Amino acid sequence: MKILISHSQPPKYLRTRFARFLLDLAKINQHETGKTYQFIPVQDFSIAWTDEALYAKYRLTEEEIAFIESMIKPME
Repeated sequence: MKILISHSQPPKYLRTRFARFLLDLAKINQHETGKTYQFIPVQDFSIAWTDEALYAKYRLTEEEIAFIESMIKPME
């Protein structure tokens, strides 16, 4: 399955700290390839995902959440 992404405004899910943290794990430069998104799970896009909902879905610990939030700044 191919997912098309507008570079001018990323989908709300990709604006979460959770998704951007997973993106950073695979990204080695500014170029995006299919492998760049290898760790980002496909979600039900009928849901407006938030970091809190994603943290709960994947049962992240407070320590894991704190680490992600210390590494990734929120997007405005």
